[in-house]
Amino acid sequence: MSLCSVQHGSHNFRPGDYLRAEDDEISGFKKRLNERLGPANSQSDDANSDWDIAETLAQWWRPNFETFMYPFIPAHITRPKECKKLYLIQLPSSKVLSVPKNMKLLAVPLFELYDNSGRYGPQLSAIPHLLSRYNFEFVDEDGQVTAVTPGSGPYK
Repeated sequence: MSLCSVQHGSHNFRPGDYLRAEDDEISGFKKRLNERLGPANSQSDDANSDWDIAETLAQWWRPNFETFMYPFIPAHITRPKECKKLYLIQLPSSKVLSVPKNMKLLAVPLFELYDNSGRYGPQLSAIPHLLSRYNFEFVDEDGQVTAVTPGSGPYK
């Protein structure tokens, strides 16, 4: 399992963006994913429909204009300045990904994120902890389960 990241020079970026207050969260997120990772000619609603956004993994709050974010709203804050959400997204089996020529699409393995906040920051290094509550099934092209996490083989 990996985290998709876009690399520009020596900097890594997660696909995503800010949404306007009037945008619907899930449809706006799918639109941003297609803008960032989809081919240039796939701006239709059909292209948005194949992203499977499972659920929100975490919310991080910025109480003021500092760089630090909290996984909770501090008690003394009534109106936080920003909310950053992390989502679990299942990549479709036939999705075409596209990035600009001056960037690279990277698959960062979870073991590299784990306990590595110095390199990836507190939000990304927390992802292995957030995913630890899930059991994942890896399925082949025929729909058969080939592996199950944590650490067991296919179902018999």
